[in-house]
Amino acid sequence: MKLSKKVLACILLMPLVFIGSKATLAQQDPMFTYYLQNPVALNPAIAGTVNGLNMSLLTRHQWLGIDGRPASYSFGAHTPYIKQNMGLGLNISTDQAGPMRFTNFTASYAYKIKLVEGLDLSMGLKAGVSSYSARIGGLYVNDPSDPNFAHDDKWVTPNLGVGFYAFAENYYAGFSIPRLVEVKLNKEYRESGQPYNPQLYLMGGYKFQINRDWDISPSSLIGIMGGSPLSVDIMGQVEYLKRIQFGTHYRIGDALGLFVSGNVYDNFIIGYAFDFSLNKLSGMNSGTHEIILTYRINDIWNNVGDKWKF
Repeated sequence: MKLSKKVLACILLMPLVFIGSKATLAQQDPMFTYYLQNPVALNPAIAGTVNGLNMSLLTRHQWLGIDGRPASYSFGAHTPYIKQNMGLGLNISTDQAGPMRFTNFTASYAYKIKLVEGLDLSMGLKAGVSSYSARIGGLYVNDPSDPNFAHDDKWVTPNLGVGFYAFAENYYAGFSIPRLVEVKLNKEYRESGQPYNPQLYLMGGYKFQINRDWDISPSSLIGIMGGSPLSVDIMGQVEYLKRIQFGTHYRIGDALGLFVSGNVYDNFIIGYAFDFSLNKLSGMNSGTHEIILTYRINDIWNNVGDKWKF
């Protein structure tokens, strides 16, 4: 199909286009290697684009061996409601590094329309709250009289996000801005007069069916934020019998990893990922570990059929 070839070309060329652009790219929020298992956290438009109630629990422990290393936990769930042509989603995440903790709670709504035969577009919104806390009152500092370290900090900020997601049976492409509202912490410490640059995400992937047993799915994720360095994630996944997945993940200039997951019982999946650093921290830590648990309850709204399935 001509449309499929055009979409595939856009997906594969997307990272190269943005590498050569004047915009600078970054990841403001922590990124999971298994981000495809909780995609609603990145793009609310993905809510309800696959059948059933999809639930996922992820944990990530980064840079083992370093004191105060980052640790991230995320729970997500989403489901379609075919009668109203919409999807609903929920995401709760907590990220901790040293004395700092950042927690997000968001709910997502998506509405789906048909672009052409075999290709749908989902448009999503999300809303929630973000909580930041820093236990800095008990830290050892050079100047104990410094008022910036006299008391713990805590902020609660509302959050809004938006996303678009086009998907068919064998490919997908998406765009999202998961944080339209600036966290108050950023306002406090950003240089005066510097505008807030919300983080954007571009994602795309294609599934090649080798035969009845094997599929190969390359994908990419790009984070975009002005004034920060480039960030591009490239993933290659191999799937066997629709039950076992394994592959490799490369974050350009930052990390390289391997992952494996399997359907151990009905719709219950367990997965593990390992990353090792390619930056200056490579000799200071023993890698990053992730564990993923997902469960899917089919036909809770008498939904039928899947197109792209993460």
